[in-house]
Amino acid sequence: MQRTGRWLHWEPLLAVVLWGGIFPGAKIGLRDIPILDFTYLRIMLAAFLLLVVSGLGRWRISPRPRLRAIVTAGLAQAAFQILLIAGLRWTTAGISAILLASAPLLTTGWLALGRRERVSLGHWLGLGLGLAGVALVVRGAGMSLDRSRLLGDVLTLGAAGAWVWYSLAIAPLVADAGALRATGWAMAVSAIVFTPFGVVGVVRMPWTGVSWEAWAGLVYGATAGMVVAMALWGRSVYRLGPKTTMLYAYLEPVSAVVIAAILLGERLTALQAAGAVLTFAGVWCAAD
Repeated sequence: MQRTGRWLHWEPLLAVVLWGGIFPGAKIGLRDIPILDFTYLRIMLAAFLLLVVSGLGRWRISPRPRLRAIVTAGLAQAAFQILLIAGLRWTTAGISAILLASAPLLTTGWLALGRRERVSLGHWLGLGLGLAGVALVVRGAGMSLDRSRLLGDVLTLGAAGAWVWYSLAIAPLVADAGALRATGWAMAVSAIVFTPFGVVGVVRMPWTGVSWEAWAGLVYGATAGMVVAMALWGRSVYRLGPKTTMLYAYLEPVSAVVIAAILLGERLTALQAAGAVLTFAGVWCAAD
């Protein structure tokens, strides 16, 4: 892991901006494509593109430690996708965004409990500010917690944990094979695991009725939203470490709100703007 003196890093920042575009893109795509089919096709397309771009076939994976790491990262990515979709089935998108924002806290807690990294007071302060900022952004959209959706909340929190698992698992693969190849193998394993859940719906789907806007949302999610963004994320975890990289997860809902306001005309409230400022303050306080 490399250390830098900068307080803002372009790789994770660009990754979360690209991820933010997935939300309005998916909102358009899901008008015509069921969520399970949409997610499965996005994973399949992303895995194929990474296979072509990174030349995965030329990368030997015979050593057992490397193969084990690939499977672990792939399972973590599949778990994240499955838990996120299942959570959205039972809870709202706003609650899901709040709970997914707990990923940096889970990462810090994991590293602190395992004594893998020292967690400073400033880092904890930044984490708290960031979480408060995300809560304001989502609350500004009129969302509120609903205890009756406990199952969805638990599943979404599990998705946040799976994302932490993936971020920690992908780092050694990036060091070994580079960001694109590491992400590609993890995505390929995820596609294999996800196939039993998504292939039936894809086969039965009447694709002739899908609009070009929906296809555009799907393609964006699989290319810029997954291939490029996840490669940048994996590289950042390797270079900066999981603790610093995870701080930028706070900016994903902020990015989503801003992009949705531009593309879909969704109103950005004063409360959301205040949350965005607070989120950036949290990143500034806690970044190494």
